[in-house]
Amino acid sequence: MSSNALIKHRTQAWQLAICAFVCAYLAVGFATHSVRVYHWFMLLAIPGALLSAERGRRFFLDWAPLFAFWLVYDRLRLLQPLLYSRVAVGRPYSIERALFGWIANGAIPAHEAQALLTADQSLAANTIEWVAQLVYFSHLFVVPLAIAALWLVGMSRERVRSSFERHVRAFTLLNFSAVAIYLLIPVAPPWWVTLNGMAQPTPALVLNADMALAMHGPLIQAMIRNASQWFAAVPSLHGAYPVLLFLLARPMASRVMLVGLVLYGSAMWAATIVLNQHYVIDLIAGAVLAIAAYYAELLYYKKQTA
Repeated sequence: MSSNALIKHRTQAWQLAICAFVCAYLAVGFATHSVRVYHWFMLLAIPGALLSAERGRRFFLDWAPLFAFWLVYDRLRLLQPLLYSRVAVGRPYSIERALFGWIANGAIPAHEAQALLTADQSLAANTIEWVAQLVYFSHLFVVPLAIAALWLVGMSRERVRSSFERHVRAFTLLNFSAVAIYLLIPVAPPWWVTLNGMAQPTPALVLNADMALAMHGPLIQAMIRNASQWFAAVPSLHGAYPVLLFLLARPMASRVMLVGLVLYGSAMWAATIVLNQHYVIDLIAGAVLAIAAYYAELLYYKKQTA
């Protein structure tokens, strides 16, 4: 093999950095007894990085901000015990009841929905429960798939490439702003109040939490039981993502697609309430943060293209 070929195929710094990061991340997981089954899929990044050329480097760099958020959010499970004494439990409940109690006969909407599903075991109620779970889970796939589609098409179309970059910047700003708020102002979700009343979180209450009593649906129960952070109710990213998707899609999307995004966002907001996951104020806070992230990114974009 010629010297030029050797240089071309030599392991590069970015490849070594990815391999080292994956190993270090898993090592931290083992040391803290917080490794989950899905963490093992990270090992695929090692051969993916070592065997890829320029396109692989571009992929890892393009997606690095979103990967970084997912990894940081996952490690929030290590910080959750440090937040117990600061978790807001009673105040959000009181605000929700004062603002939206009229919708639920003096209760809060999430608890009223929980009570209705508990009392009604009909086929219609079970269908609503399952549809709500599927909609709630869909945020794990809808946003990554939408951004992935832009990334793929953007390889050959500059305008779409620009849209991909805008999506990454806006969602990165939204995501890390939300993480900062979670750590500064941890807030208990409505299902915590269903299960424990106004009790402040403690290691014992968290360890013995019975998700079947707090919410309906086996999928959502399993998801929350293994969630990285139970007290990240405000702002709701489930409420924020559809709003940010809609705002970013406006310049390029058809009217039909925009209507579809509005319907999807409405379904997502309803699902979070039906499943006792969020207060309405959580969703509004998420929407406000999404709008702020959008306009902050738009300001940056206009400065870059001026």
